[in-house]
Amino acid sequence: MELILHPSYFIDVVSLVHVYHSDSIVLETHDNYLKQTYRNRCYIAAANGKLALNIPIIHQKSGGSVPYKSIEISQAEDWATQHLKSIKSAYNSSPFYEYYEADLQCLFSNIPETLMEWNIKTFNWLLGLFSISKTINLSTEYLNDSKAQQLITAKQAPILSVSPYIQVFQEKHGFMNDLSSLDLLFNLGPSAGVYLKEQLGLLKR
Repeated sequence: MELILHPSYFIDVVSLVHVYHSDSIVLETHDNYLKQTYRNRCYIAAANGKLALNIPIIHQKSGGSVPYKSIEISQAEDWATQHLKSIKSAYNSSPFYEYYEADLQCLFSNIPETLMEWNIKTFNWLLGLFSISKTINLSTEYLNDSKAQQLITAKQAPILSVSPYIQVFQEKHGFMNDLSSLDLLFNLGPSAGVYLKEQLGLLKR
């Protein structure tokens, strides 16, 4: 099964389940940039509940649609340092944060100019840490895939609810479904592969 994805910032767990159970991936690189999506945000579990990490972008002076691959990340503010601080604050008490902290800091030490390049970099980084090996291609034209559009949209209910796993602050806020895969990484570590494998039944419902 081939899965089409819009590159997102630290891919969410629901999308990662689809990735794990696909045969190959096509990253959509010919779409337009849209707001209210995971293109420039992800969610983590923080002490006060779900926290959005937003990447500031350079807004282009255009009255029409803007190609996603042309969107540049704004460096007017030190968002990267803030994101790293927020991630550490949220997951410092998780079982595997310290194990991956150096890798995370290394990732943030070299951020590309464009949002799409950065998102593809975070995607490949996570797949490497989860030991997920897939054939990944870039689209050669706009594919207009409905599932890809559903998966990238942040302001709607997830297209499936994954099985609960232990999360930080779960006793306070309950299980949160639509978080970044960073949440899975820091809470489950190497056993995340077993968890992802077990989600196959959800895709068949």
